[in-house]
Amino acid sequence: MKNPALSLWLSSVHGAVGWWQGHTANAVRSQQRAALAEMLKPAPSILSKPKRGARRRKAKAKR
Repeated sequence: MKNPALSLWLSSVHGAVGWWQGHTANAVRSQQRAALAEMLKPAPSILSKPKRGARRRKAKAKR
């Protein structure tokens, strides 16, 4: 015959462990999602146009 006190204690422990496991798994998933999104972002230097340098006037030739 089962011990009802032990059974109740085990079920409460399993419930608490399951709750913590669920929250931990969600936190890990959200961190992985953020890391993946960061890795898939294109580097700004690759896709952006090269910046124009300052235009300089040519010195006029003295005549």
